[in-house]
Amino acid sequence: MTVPKREPLMPIPDPRGGLDRRQALMLLGAGLLTPSELLASELDPARFSGFVDGERQSFTLSNGTVLTHDGLVLLNAGIRVEGGRIVEVGRGVTGGEDLGGDWLVPGLVDAGCTLGMYEIGGEPSTRDDGDGPAVTVAARAVDGLNPRSQTLAVARAEGITHALLHPSLGRLVPGQAGLIRTAGGTLDSTVRRESVALVVCFGASAKGGEGGPSSRIGISRALLELMEGAPEPQALSARGRSGAGGTWRENSRSTSPPDTEHDRVLQQVRARSLKVIAAADRADDIERALDFFDAHQLDGLIMGGAEAWMVASQVADAGCGVLLGPLTTQPDSFDHIHARYENAAMLHDAGVPLALRSGGNHSSRRLRLQAGLLTAHGLPHEAAIHALTAGAGALLGVPGLGRLDPGTAATFFRATGDPLQPRSQVVQVWMAGRRADMRTRQTELRDRFETLSPR
Repeated sequence: MTVPKREPLMPIPDPRGGLDRRQALMLLGAGLLTPSELLASELDPARFSGFVDGERQSFTLSNGTVLTHDGLVLLNAGIRVEGGRIVEVGRGVTGGEDLGGDWLVPGLVDAGCTLGMYEIGGEPSTRDDGDGPAVTVAARAVDGLNPRSQTLAVARAEGITHALLHPSLGRLVPGQAGLIRTAGGTLDSTVRRESVALVVCFGASAKGGEGGPSSRIGISRALLELMEGAPEPQALSARGRSGAGGTWRENSRSTSPPDTEHDRVLQQVRARSLKVIAAADRADDIERALDFFDAHQLDGLIMGGAEAWMVASQVADAGCGVLLGPLTTQPDSFDHIHARYENAAMLHDAGVPLALRSGGNHSSRRLRLQAGLLTAHGLPHEAAIHALTAGAGALLGVPGLGRLDPGTAATFFRATGDPLQPRSQVVQVWMAGRRADMRTRQTELRDRFETLSPR
């Protein structure tokens, strides 16, 4: 008698492709995986890298819809990648994998968030997003990053490839913002620039920390004293900080290097080799931030900007960009009682450069859909795409970030449609030519319980 072959209760994956714990144990119990293979699967650091490909790849994608960083839509187009870099993009690309009309979009950039700095907001033991004192100039957001945080995986699965990481607000000077990518698995691989700007706060967000000011009068006084005590911009120092400037560069007025990291950072700020990001939402706070930049000749950006539409002409005349968001801010605070969804459109019409930010840890995944909401309230589609992709790089001085130009790193994602549309799904993400892992804790739970094994 022939015994029919019994189908396994679950597909048998290739152990070399990475297993979750449940899969590995089931295969071990079925005799399809040896203990040594189980151990190798469990302990392989590559499982946590966020990448599927170990090395930068060469490949071609064609017959798709390419969306450029300035919002231009190219039909029947593709991208050719060699060694992790784009060598050709446009309608002339043929061969390789047929996309069947799917969209190729530059990697999105969250231009201000606390992504990967805590897991559970209400559990203090998981929070590494700030320090206690009101002024912590030397504090760096990247020193609180967990490169294996589940929040990075969730953001990555929604097309967010990079983020400007800043300490949590709520203090006068919370510290320095850095640039990260949402895959890597180690600090060296995830952190792209340790320091790109010093963050200072105006308004309610500055009223906190040990010894901090309690009023706007106190905020202005404290910031004035901070800058008056800063060293003269006579020399620039990195002192081993890879993202904070260059090596010492002497001039005729320079004497000796500053003694502390606090002074070194402030000296870079005064020398305009390190940007200043001013967190401000209320219109008058934005005006004070602009005056602060002008009085001390700083290279500054506004972050937040919920009421920026009210002073759009002043922001534009100052040549200042805005890291706008959270994008769904409503008039539910005295710091932004005049918030409105037309804010982005009005700033764009005034000629203010924009980049879009989530402002949080768990909200990056919604950034592209919130940008779609702004287009429904007057922001042109091409402006929204630019603000989501190349906008942050242009404002922060990071060439190539969020762009699909030949010669740049092949960092983009494949989607089923316009990324600003809620029904469009992100299918695959590439970073510097490496396929990113699209699994998250949520998808693993879904796959685990989607089909229950019979008793």
